[in-house]
Amino acid sequence: MKKIMLLVLTLSLISVFLMGCQSNDNNGFADEDLSKVSISKSSGFGKVNSDFYIVYEDKETLDIFKNAITNAVKLEGIADMEEPQFDLKVIYTDRNKQGYHLWVGEKGQKSTLMNVDDTHIRYSISEEITNQLIDLVK
Repeated sequence: MKKIMLLVLTLSLISVFLMGCQSNDNNGFADEDLSKVSISKSSGFGKVNSDFYIVYEDKETLDIFKNAITNAVKLEGIADMEEPQFDLKVIYTDRNKQGYHLWVGEKGQKSTLMNVDDTHIRYSISEEITNQLIDLVK
């Protein structure tokens, strides 16, 4: 009986560990809730332009940005991009901050996201999320 209980406990711990690992796999992006997203026209790679023209703090809009960030798909190959269109300053509920460069496609096209701290890697944002982002950034 003790062996069965030990086996069940061990399997439970392994499954909790594996679920924890899976929930943190968002292409290196934080899976925290967002508390604020500020948007500016980009002034170049590696930094966020602090001249923000719009700031979002409502849950519905923040959920769109969170969805865009956490569901972005890493693109293979060298990131050889034109200057970014937009910069995002994202503040998470745990008060961590992160900057992103964003290239927004037209309706029905994909968009591209890049962490300002790692400009060698690009991420693709789906057409559906792009359609939601268009009105939020322009």
